Amino acid sequence: MSKVNSLHPLRFVKTKEISKDELKALYYIHDRVAQLLTETLSAEPTSAAVWQVISVEQMYFKDVIDKYPRDTVWSLLGFGDSLVGGVALIIDKDTVISLVRQNVEENEEEEGGINEQDLQLIDGKIQQFSEAFSTIWGEYHPISIQLATFPNTPSIDEFRGLLTGIEPNTLVAVISFRITMVAREVQKVSLIFPQPYLEPLSSVLKSILESVKQEAEFEQIQERIMLVDDIKVPVTVELGNTMMTFSELQNMEVGDFIKLEQTIDEPLVIKVGNNIIKGKPGTTPDQQYLAVQVTEI
Repeated sequence: MSKVNSLHPLRFVKTKEISKDELKALYYIHDRVAQLLTETLSAEPTSAAVWQVISVEQMYFKDVIDKYPRDTVWSLLGFGDSLVGGVALIIDKDTVISLVRQNVEENEEEEGGINEQDLQLIDGKIQQFSEAFSTIWGEYHPISIQLATFPNTPSIDEFRGLLTGIEPNTLVAVISFRITMVAREVQKVSLIFPQPYLEPLSSVLKSILESVKQEAEFEQIQERIMLVDDIKVPVTVELGNTMMTFSELQNMEVGDFIKLEQTIDEPLVIKVGNNIIKGKPGTTPDQQYLAVQVTEI
């Protein structure tokens, strides 16, 4: 797998379009993050949840901020010392309440937004996500996640101090997750991955996409094999061969023997299409049919 071995300076990185292949790679790797997170949460019946990636798109950073109200929880997952940058997990108020409060109906009459206890509990959920994120991405590059959670949407100026090189017109990949829990409304959480932070991971994204293509090709081959499973193929067994003169053939009578060049110890040639396997003559276990036992493939 591709590895990233050095830091990547971002002070003067110019934002550019995220390619379709890069978006596909982000979809597949975060789908694995979702699967791992679902498996981890299944061990805790009270907080079990199914995470699924439902979309990956690119937006300008300023449009992402405008999309979410002020009382949205933002959690910045920094990449530690091995890479510059990080990602942001965005969770709106209703989703926070649904994820952390055991009985939402009892809290519907509460005034105000997210309380201190909610923030502490959602921090635990975010930690679970970050562990799944670092585990899957760690297969390609070691990532040590640093967390910083904000109960309200930071301003553009605040973001400039939190995410190096990020400007209002910076393009970001927005990965949207659907969260399904028992007896709860389906919720959605978004992860934003700034395009400049994808630059040092470009070789990783190519490797991810290539591995996915190989898996897809394997599945397609398996499907094609299943489609032809019932098709019958002619199989011919050659007992042997020899050369005879025209006069020998003319004088042949019933009961005569034709001596073959092949000895009795040599395996018979079995032709399956253009392929050749070998076997020895015999009968079926019930001795009702002649048969060939395969000895070489």
